[in-house]
Amino acid sequence: MLLRLLLLSLYLCLLQPSIGQAANNAQNIIKMLNQDIKRTKTPQEKSDLLIYRARQYSKIKEWEKALEDYNDALELNHKGWIHLERSHFLMKVGKYELAYEDAEAAKEEVPTLTLEADKIMDAAVAEVRKIYEAENPTTIVMDTRTDPYRKTRFDLMREQGVFLAKARNSRTSAHKTAQQKQTKTAYRPTAKRG
Repeated sequence: MLLRLLLLSLYLCLLQPSIGQAANNAQNIIKMLNQDIKRTKTPQEKSDLLIYRARQYSKIKEWEKALEDYNDALELNHKGWIHLERSHFLMKVGKYELAYEDAEAAKEEVPTLTLEADKIMDAAVAEVRKIYEAENPTTIVMDTRTDPYRKTRFDLMREQGVFLAKARNSRTSAHKTAQQKQTKTAYRPTAKRG
């Protein structure tokens, strides 16, 4: 069994197939993995083989079968790295909320996966935000008629010849003179009593 997996990985590494042959190779690999899954006896090995098969299903875009294999692998061998791999898969498929939850589970179970899980979580939040903003664009709708005779304070200031800069300077100078008056009254000399 282990030898067969080693040969399978060697086959994948050495023979880089063209795009047309990739689907055929994935189908052949899936057939081999189906036989190995039937023969395996331990949950650990079966979980690993299900992960390999899920990767192959993902390559040929059979998303439902791949997700089913990831779920079965998690039931057999509940590990954080499987959550993390499934979260990558869910991001690819467009299920961002589930990807976020899986990345969070991976982070809780295996603290060494925190950095990669945080990246997936950030990407999932960004994608959800993009979708929300596309569905709910920020717009201002003026659904009432405007009054053409309405005057704002800026209109009044313009009519009086007072500009914003003058108003700002006068406020600061008035504040300074008020402070000077307070300091003069606070330090008055007291009359001598005698």
